[in-house]
Amino acid sequence: MLIFAAIEPSAMNYDFKLLNIGHAHHQGDWNHESICSSFSRIYWVTEGRAEVTIGGQSHLLMPGYLYLIPALTSHSDHCDGVFMHYYIHFLDASKRIFDLYQQNLFPFSIPVTKIDERIILYLIKLSPELVLKNSDPKTYDTTPHILQGVKAFQHRPVARQMEISGMLHILLSHFFAQARPRTQVSDKRIQHALWTINNDLPRTPTLDTLAAEACMTKDSFIRLFRRQMNTTPTDYIIHRRINQAQLLFVSERWSVKQVAASVGYDNTSYFSRTFRRITGISPMEFIKQNR
Repeated sequence: MLIFAAIEPSAMNYDFKLLNIGHAHHQGDWNHESICSSFSRIYWVTEGRAEVTIGGQSHLLMPGYLYLIPALTSHSDHCDGVFMHYYIHFLDASKRIFDLYQQNLFPFSIPVTKIDERIILYLIKLSPELVLKNSDPKTYDTTPHILQGVKAFQHRPVARQMEISGMLHILLSHFFAQARPRTQVSDKRIQHALWTINNDLPRTPTLDTLAAEACMTKDSFIRLFRRQMNTTPTDYIIHRRINQAQLLFVSERWSVKQVAASVGYDNTSYFSRTFRRITGISPMEFIKQNR
């Protein structure tokens, strides 16, 4: 299990870009396996039903609800009949939303409200060119397509970018209104250590330095960290680095060596072994599955 800090960054740090939006009508043809995207998905189901499987657990999609699939969430889709829904694909260019997803337990579905409906319909009105011509993720979940979408969004007037980003914030806020932190970090010394670690992940201070900043011995610091976070500082740092590496593999066309260096590993072979130990697959296998 991956464990993350409970200190949430300001919502003002997120840089949402709308990539795709539209209304889809399926007849038993919404069937896709092992999707893992660098962008998030929100669905508003209007008719029929379908299933999304995440981590071996199946979730039923029904009319009258909004559904959220966060970025970098591996999932499979299935329907065997009529399934009509609005879809919204959006990217956080700041790459900070991934941490927020992992810091919180949030509902997969929430009842759709009149405000939600109006926002989605207005977003479609603002962006008719973002309707997908093909619903197969292989046609739009590619680095070139995503980069093209980001560039197109950035060419919009600044006021329009702010308007769209604001509405995406509102939709997402309705999910996080019902979320709760995965961990409760009450000790200010550990809060500071988490901030230090996450502020510069590739150059994380040594345990001796972190302990000294907390005015503690190293052994006492490790014990307190374990009580607060249910893991050791070393394991926390490793998991944070590997999660950041996953994000970079999906969102950037970098080599394994480049990603390894960017998250603090000078030895690519050691990085690859660590990546396999944490994720169950090698970096190259991960790249093959997600690019």
